[in-house]
Amino acid sequence: MAMPEMPVVFSQNTFLEINLNSQNNRNLPLSNRPKSLLETISVIEKAANDKRIGGIVLNISSCRAGQDTLWEIRSVLEKFKSTGKKLCVFIGSANMDLYCLATIADKIIMDEQGSLMLLGYAWGRPFMQHSMEKLGIGVRELRYLEYKSAGETFTRDSLSDADRRQYGEVLDDIIEVTADAITKARSFTRDEFNDIINNEFLFSAKSALERKLVDYTGRKEILAQAVKELSGTKKEVNFLLYGDLASSLSGSKKLYKPPKTGSHKSPVIAVIYANGTTDMERGIAAWNLAHTINTVSKKKSVKALVIRINSPGGSAEAADCIAEAIRNAKKKIPVVVSMGSVAASGGYWASMDASHITASPFTLTGSIGVIGTWFYEAGLNEKLGLTSDIIQRGTHADLMTGIILPRRDLNSGEEARFKDLILDLYGDFTARVAKSRNMDIEQVESVAQGRVFSGTGALKAGLIDSIGGLADAITVARSLAKIPENKKVSFDEYPKPKFIEKLIARIMRSNIFMENKITLPDIFITDMFFPMLMLEELRYRIANNGQVMPILSIDSGWQPQ
Repeated sequence: MAMPEMPVVFSQNTFLEINLNSQNNRNLPLSNRPKSLLETISVIEKAANDKRIGGIVLNISSCRAGQDTLWEIRSVLEKFKSTGKKLCVFIGSANMDLYCLATIADKIIMDEQGSLMLLGYAWGRPFMQHSMEKLGIGVRELRYLEYKSAGETFTRDSLSDADRRQYGEVLDDIIEVTADAITKARSFTRDEFNDIINNEFLFSAKSALERKLVDYTGRKEILAQAVKELSGTKKEVNFLLYGDLASSLSGSKKLYKPPKTGSHKSPVIAVIYANGTTDMERGIAAWNLAHTINTVSKKKSVKALVIRINSPGGSAEAADCIAEAIRNAKKKIPVVVSMGSVAASGGYWASMDASHITASPFTLTGSIGVIGTWFYEAGLNEKLGLTSDIIQRGTHADLMTGIILPRRDLNSGEEARFKDLILDLYGDFTARVAKSRNMDIEQVESVAQGRVFSGTGALKAGLIDSIGGLADAITVARSLAKIPENKKVSFDEYPKPKFIEKLIARIMRSNIFMENKITLPDIFITDMFFPMLMLEELRYRIANNGQVMPILSIDSGWQPQ
């Protein structure tokens, strides 16, 4: 592909800087804004086949990305290195996941003022039980499945035994993946790795160099030295740049553009993004998503679909709407699901009928189960000086009446009806998993009950087909569509790229759960006193009060260190 600047005629003397530093300034020109994962993958693959490029400098000194994304980039860079080309990574202040990505490099440069914090991994959740009591809000957890813990935030003040078991197993899985990657890359023993995270854990640039965690400290001048050593030349190294100009390490203004993917006659792989709660109109927007899947699958040029799902679940109706669209599309062309950071509960329901499901080791998935929560007035009105009076026709007609919240708790008969509904929906969920995954219902039940898995655990449980990222999902889609490896393909992204940027910006400004907002009096809930995730969880749950949902708690995300 022709460069926008002067032609480059160098060979092994040219390195490509891929700058993944995050830029939050929304006034930046389009070319400087954060790139999509698919585009970044395409650039790395292009560089691997570009005879002018001798190596890559990956600049992640202020990169902000999830564990799954960093793992996927590491996997693609591992394939890049298999071509014999060189790789150098520049870090500033890094945690476990950024450092794990950096270890794929031949040489790691650390900013001389940077720090390295290798703490391991921790998971936990905040609890609002006592806050609810003080505020005068009653909460009933409609839970009849062992591991389905999405309501515990409001009904407990510590982790349940079930959560300690299931998330403990997930922690074991991901620390194993990270430890294996780092020890192999840096030639540490497992005992040395354990000593690093359990005893040393915090490093300056100087101490990281002494511990052989990195190879150089410095900035631009050290970069030139490092790449000269990697390329085995005494000549000046030339740089091309992909990514942000302002935070570039090399200072190159010669831009490297993503590859052109085939011609208008090339077979097309459509990549469809599905982000947010499984809701019909908000979040994942199931009506529109299903329409997109159905429409795109009918295009003659489209030979396969890759659906990238990031969803903790929500509405069963919305999840099944997407699953149905995938089933219909699968009758025409292969449909591969690539799970992102989370595709659990309703997110798993939406995914399970794909031709092939792939997930990263860090993906939270499974959580095959259903739960409900019932919030009701338990003194709040008195605190606010509010009163109400109700007349009714029908024994249960007053159930949803109230000022801010329903005026009463469920009685035993009403809870029994909710239990029947939850177990009916759970039975439907497990039956659909059994059919889609070709499992006996007993097999499904043994990995269900709301149990959460890492991608590694989900593979062992038979809930997914392979460990991999977006690039791997595309490879699987090519294979299932029987597109020859030497034939170029085109990629169509949905929503279209000009809308994807707006979507990403929207997600960065507000969590996916913020779609359903309910105004609660500022007199008792303010951002000053409650963490944002807790407020978002509370808003979402009260907005869907009493709804029976296949959903994972919003606070079930990782706190990577």
